[in-house]
Amino acid sequence: MKSLTIKDLSITEELDSRAMSAVRGGNLPSYWPGYSSTSADFSFNATQLISQSQNTLSNNGNNVAFADHIDSNVKPKQTATNTINF
Repeated sequence: MKSLTIKDLSITEELDSRAMSAVRGGNLPSYWPGYSSTSADFSFNATQLISQSQNTLSNNGNNVAFADHIDSNVKPKQTATNTINF
């Protein structure tokens, strides 16, 4: 149980019911009946697998006999994402 200490009132100060209800936290009762909630306990096992393969072949300049400065600009990229939403 928590306690509340009010230090800015004089010892002889008397509070009416309206002021005391503000100190107590309003006009609601201090005890509410509780209802036991059921425990929702479950186990969860997730297996995720991402399998990727990539074969990149650049045939730039094949069958060219006297050529130079043949450039190949290949930038392969792979991305994969696994998400579980429940």
